[in-house]
Amino acid sequence: MRKIRATLLEIGLVLIFCASPCLLAQVTECSPEDNAALLQPTDAAFTDAMDLGRTLSDHGVTIRCILTSKLGALFNGLEGSALYRTNFGDFDVLFLASPQNFVGLKVIDHPVKMGFSYSFAGKPRPSRSNHLESARRVYFLKHENQMLVLTDDPLRIKLADALNLPRE
Repeated sequence: MRKIRATLLEIGLVLIFCASPCLLAQVTECSPEDNAALLQPTDAAFTDAMDLGRTLSDHGVTIRCILTSKLGALFNGLEGSALYRTNFGDFDVLFLASPQNFVGLKVIDHPVKMGFSYSFAGKPRPSRSNHLESARRVYFLKHENQMLVLTDDPLRIKLADALNLPRE
């Protein structure tokens, strides 16, 4: 029985790798340093991450690598998070389990001398730290059960266009 399960698992992983060009690109274009942090098929957000990768690929964004993100602890109740490395730059995505979304989340910008500081209110509930600091301005794009987090304005515009979001 164990041997059958192991064989079925291997077949399933082969099918996932072969059926997902996005994942194949992820595996072949990641740096050796990134390989340890690759998003795995066992990660709860894996399917959503691959679906987003395919959508972006369909709109001219080359996904080079999809990794686990360090922003996964920013909110309670996240399904997961991913860091995307693309031909236009890197960005993080936070995932909620569908049908949840980020519509009820308010991003609060706090003025600071050197850089930018953000806190959050609403749903999903922020974690205890409830704080994000950056030397650069951070953009938050809410799309269905996903929130994209990035610091590059041209990339923000490209992603907003690909996901039919306002450019605001």
